[in-house]
Formats: sequence, structure tokens, C-alpha cells
Amino acid sequence: MSLDQQQCAWHHTCQQEDIVQAIPPCLELVPSAANSELCTAKTVRHPQEEVLRFCRMYDNIPSIYFNLNATGTILFVNQFGADCLGYLREELIQKPIFNLFALSERQRLSDILLGLLRETPITGEFRLDCPASQISWVKVVARILPGEEQPVIMIICEDITKYKHAETDYKAVEAAFQQSQKVMTAQLEKIESLNSLQEDFLGTVSYELRTPLTNMKMAIQMLLVAMNQAQNFGGEIVKPHIEQSKAARYFLILSNECDRQINQINNFLDLYRLETNPKPVVLEKIHVQEWVVQVVQLFNTGHRNFSVHQVHTDVAANLPALVCDPFSLKRILIELLTNACKFSPPGENITVTAQLQCDCIKLQVINSGVEIPASELPRIFDKFYRIPSNDPRKQGGTGLGLALVQKLIKHLGGTIKAESKLDCTYFTILLPLGRGGVRNWE
Repeated sequence: MSLDQQQCAWHHTCQQEDIVQAIPPCLELVPSAANSELCTAKTVRHPQEEVLRFCRMYDNIPSIYFNLNATGTILFVNQFGADCLGYLREELIQKPIFNLFALSERQRLSDILLGLLRETPITGEFRLDCPASQISWVKVVARILPGEEQPVIMIICEDITKYKHAETDYKAVEAAFQQSQKVMTAQLEKIESLNSLQEDFLGTVSYELRTPLTNMKMAIQMLLVAMNQAQNFGGEIVKPHIEQSKAARYFLILSNECDRQINQINNFLDLYRLETNPKPVVLEKIHVQEWVVQVVQLFNTGHRNFSVHQVHTDVAANLPALVCDPFSLKRILIELLTNACKFSPPGENITVTAQLQCDCIKLQVINSGVEIPASELPRIFDKFYRIPSNDPRKQGGTGLGLALVQKLIKHLGGTIKAESKLDCTYFTILLPLGRGGVRNWE
């Protein structure tokens, strides 16, 4: 008898036992003599047909079934399983099942089969080595078939190739993610180190640039005091330019250029800090009417020796208090007034206005006698940008003043825009009332 016939016989025996147990009581009725032989024939043929039907079903169930002996030799494989693995059934019978698995998996599979004597069933995931098959991974369930004189092991293999491939992809993605995290961490540490170096460099540059200029400014002031005591030099430098002595002209050039250099360095360092590591604003309640007048008076006093303009104010009455950073706001207004004086023709008017607009304080710096081309307006707040002019006097500076003004206003939670029409230029600032309008820059 062939191995397939043995397997079918084994299933036939099991099936007969099940059928005998399942015969309902009504079949115990004794049939008539005429039907006795017919019933006996049907009873004999019926189990055989069922066995064959069961074998066909078993062959085509969409899973891989093996029966093995105790040494792992294949005694039976269903047709569906042989097809999936890329073999003829005859090529697998009496061959070690271990040959179907990857070399690295064979010892583990052997251990599992030996373990069946102590535990049942046993499961595991294994890699196959079947060149003609599209299946590369299977989940194995193994158990010992009961009721056999010699141990017979049944193995069911389920295709999990797609699942395992998705799991190799997931691990690859996870490994790539972890690697990117390491790279990102290293980059952040490098950035922090560079930021620290930048802060150290900025502090050094700030000290090395400001200290000589501060000493120079102090020396210029002491020189003015000494010359005043000797020859009333203060009266000489306030004369019209054409009437000034050479010494007065040289002194004013030295003083003005020193102030300009100090202002440029301050603008550069402050703009850099606002862009890299802005500090929280210091909020105070500002009474706008008094504050605007004080700042304009301070500006006029500081520029009376070389400015040919007078700045006027137009402040609405009964303005509410503004919660803001007075130091930053003063810096903004002084910079806008300096810019207006620089670009306005001599004798033209410069006016600072303040009024209430909705929930904001509206500040304006207006200078007459000059108009900015419409094509240049979108760029005037850009760093290092200067409006082209045929007048060399108007080409000075680094182009950082208005950029700093815009950054400071944004730091305070406000907005600024520039307009130029009818031979006038308007810089309009809107600052929200109360603390809610002020934010820390990130």
C-alpha cells in the first residue's frame, strides 16, 4: 500500500469511527427484507464516498498541512501545500521537512518538534527556503496526532510573508527614524554650541567696539568743556555753518561721526539680538501726551547744534495710558526722527502726532519736502537697504535703522507702515492698548 493510501486509510478509519458514533437512534429500526440488501449496500458505499470527499477537501484547504514521523520525515502533504511551496507532492514525501526551511531556522524547528513531547501545540514563525515559491515566511503550528501507535506530528503552515515584509519595512523605518533622531540631536547640540560661541563673540565685539567709542565720546565732551573755558567755543559751534571757524567745523564733524558710529554699532547689535535671542519686554504704563512731548524735547536738545529742522508735536487730548516698553518705544521714535531729519530738505517741517484709533494708539512721524518713490516703499524696512539718491549726504548709514524699528515694533506687538504722497512721507505705528497687545518674540 502506498503512503498516500496509508494516509487515506488512516483518515478512513477515523471517519468510520466518527460516523458510527454519529448514527442517530432512528437508524436502529430494522428495515423490511426487501430493502435490507439495498440499505446494506448504501451503508457500505456511503463511508467510502465520504472519505474520498474528505480527502479532496483536505487536499484543497488553503493552508499547508504536513504529517511527519518522529524524525521529521514527511509522511503526507496536502496538494494545496505542495503547490504553494512549488513542489510536486511526490518530491516531498519521505524527505526531511527541515530541507524546506532556511539553514538558520532548522535547529530551532528541530527543537520545537522535540518539545512536542512535553507541550502541545507549539507555534513559531520561520523563514522558508523554497526557490520556486512566493512564500518566504510561515507561521507554524505543530502538534502530535492522538490515537497513533507511532508518534505522528501534524504541522500547519500559514503564509505570513506580507506581514513579515511589512514588519522588516517597519524596522527599517524605525531604524531610520532613530538614526535621524541621533543626527538631529547632534545638530541641535552643534547649534547650541554655535549659539554659545556667537554670544561670546557678540559680547567680545560689543565690548571691543563700544569701549573705544565711549572713550572717544567722553574725550570730545571734555574737549568742548576745555575749549569753552578758554575761548567760548560753545558759542562758535552754534553759529551758521558759513560763519563757523575751522576748529568748530572739525569739532562738529568729529562729534557727529562719533555719534553716528555709536548709533550704527548699537543698531547692528540690537538687531542681531532681536533676531537670535530677544529678551522679554519691560512693561510700564505710559501717559502718551507727556511722553511724546518729553521725547521730542530730548531729540531737539540733542540735535540743536547740527540740525536744521525743528520737530513739532500734535497730540490728541485725553488719550488712554499705553502699557508698553518705554525704552524700546523711545528708541523707535528717536530713530524715525533721525531718519526724517536726515532725508528732509533744510527748513522743512517734521511732526509727531498721536491719537486713538479703535483699541490702538496711533503714532505718526511726518516729514515734508521729500517723497519716496512708490517702487522703493516695499523695501525700505529691509536690512542694509538704502534709498538711491543723487545726494551723497543722504547715502550715509548702514541701512539698519528702519529694519531695527520694524523689529522693535513687532517685538512690542504693533505694526508699522510707510506711505509717501503729495511731497510728504508718513511713518504710521499702531500699538495695541494694554498688556494683551504685547508679546515675547520667539
